[in-house]
Amino acid sequence: MKSKSEFIKFIVYTTLFIPITIFTFEITFLFINKANTKLTNETKYDSLTGWKENCDNKITNPKNYNFLICDRNGFIKTPFEHDNKKKDTVGILLLGNSVAMGEGLYGFDNEKTFASQLETNLRNKNSKIDLINAAYSGFNTWQEHVETFRYLNAEPFNDDLPPLKFIVSFGGIQDFWNFIRLLSKNNENRNEYSFANGMMIDKNNIEYINFLTSSSSGNIRSGLITFLNSIRKSSNFLSYLTDLRFRNKVKPGFHEKKQLTIYSKSEIKNQNLRDVLENRLNLNYEEYKKIKNYVIQSTLRNISSTANLNLDIKYLYVYAPNYFSSLSEEQLNGNDYRYLIGIKHLIGDQVFPLKILEREMSIIEKDYRETLFLELRKNKNITFIDYSQKAENTNWFLDYSHFSEFAASKLSSKLAEDILKKK
Repeated sequence: MKSKSEFIKFIVYTTLFIPITIFTFEITFLFINKANTKLTNETKYDSLTGWKENCDNKITNPKNYNFLICDRNGFIKTPFEHDNKKKDTVGILLLGNSVAMGEGLYGFDNEKTFASQLETNLRNKNSKIDLINAAYSGFNTWQEHVETFRYLNAEPFNDDLPPLKFIVSFGGIQDFWNFIRLLSKNNENRNEYSFANGMMIDKNNIEYINFLTSSSSGNIRSGLITFLNSIRKSSNFLSYLTDLRFRNKVKPGFHEKKQLTIYSKSEIKNQNLRDVLENRLNLNYEEYKKIKNYVIQSTLRNISSTANLNLDIKYLYVYAPNYFSSLSEEQLNGNDYRYLIGIKHLIGDQVFPLKILEREMSIIEKDYRETLFLELRKNKNITFIDYSQKAENTNWFLDYSHFSEFAASKLSSKLAEDILKKK
């Protein structure tokens, strides 16, 4: 009996103790989080474009390197913002992926990002300019088109969104990574119809939202995972632990190259495109051309569609420099064998062969770029600028795509001059 009584007491005390402990933790860390100007280093799913920065209820902290700061409309903040529409305001919409957005240069109230430096350079020449940073990580030209459509529909009823005079698409590398993904897949069984070969949004994005919504159709696993995630997201204690884990991981203004390249000796030294395709990708040239033309036509449709959404708004497509287009003659022809690694997240394919040299990737990038430019020149309604050779060397890059602070300063200054010339 005594044993049974003790067991009952244990159950009762445990039942009371756990909720009281959880309640105490939550109340305590609610105030701790507020005192520490808590930030949420998360993204949320956007129904049109996929993942975007989570700007909901975010307390800004301009010195925190790990976080971007959003404006009231969910765009990545730039230094200047109009509060009210003015007839003489020159609205410029910046499109692109993380390169244009300014990845690697966060902190300091976003002032060092490429977009912010571009706006500053533009306003030094014309104080009536208001640049909207609609670029975001992973965006390809299709997502840029959707974001432009969204802006044009939202702008008339928002006093803090300027009417557009100019649209600038700055990037090119994201569509190229889509191209590499299709090359590396190298089989006849491409993605099914709903995925559109990844030319719209990433397959993982579609699979994610399909999984979550399947809970309404009776998927118990999906419902349980959604329930547990809701607890994790709403818990002040767990949120504090997450914030603590990411806090001050990297110093402001510094982005370390991690898993960029490795050095290794190899007997293989592919000097031309056909050799690279056959020896690295197990792909014949005719199949390569078929995939290349497919990707370029898809990209051209996106660019042309955006350029023609509103003919009263000028459109400029800028192919930005990247690591591969900036390799020196010595890097291209020297004896060092630099292999690409750490790019699976860019192409979304776990079977991609890592044994491909930087110089070999530059051969593919150059062929893709030159073919794209050839097609762009045929369309008289598209104005484009080739910046692919504007980087002086590969030290301008934090990785294969993103700029150093010095490069962002130089390129944003150059682009500001070119935009003002075309206005």
